[in-house]
Amino acid sequence: MKLGVHRGQLAAALEQADLTWFLNSPDLGWDLPAALASMGGRARFAGSVDALVSALKADSRPGDQVLIMSNGGFGGLHDKLLAALRERT
Repeated sequence: MKLGVHRGQLAAALEQADLTWFLNSPDLGWDLPAALASMGGRARFAGSVDALVSALKADSRPGDQVLIMSNGGFGGLHDKLLAALRERT
């Protein structure tokens, strides 16, 4: 993802997703929103892990399926999101 090798295939790969959030890190090195422009409002972007957690918490509803794809710890996103979702109940 960081190298943008598959940026041309991203939108097509996600065409069946209702909504997709992306971490649009300033150090990514390529224009992620431009690569996903064809997704319209189904592609959303956050500039930090904390902003992503807040957005996912606000957008998700009971019964939704949330898939996090990462090749590492992703700034603690998994634990932060689970904690944020628990706060709602």
